[in-house]
Amino acid sequence: MKNIEVKKTWNGRISLRDYVVETQIKKKEPIRVLYKSDQMILSPEQLEKRDYMTECTSRYSGKKYKLYDYVWKPQDNRQGELI
Repeated sequence: MKNIEVKKTWNGRISLRDYVVETQIKKKEPIRVLYKSDQMILSPEQLEKRDYMTECTSRYSGKKYKLYDYVWKPQDNRQGELI
């Protein structure tokens, strides 16, 4: 499982870069997204169902990349895991 820390949310969504998402889908591994003191785990199936996509250009290298948006739904730490 790969840990990704995001610094901000926008309209209740988080953005992940395309190469990170595509790598985890190919590996069939989830991503743990950390934001402040909360976390959310996205399975490979959830990663394929992206909410929105934006194309961007890096201001440093000029390379193009995509941002995939997902609705931010943090886990409730007070609830135990179901067995």
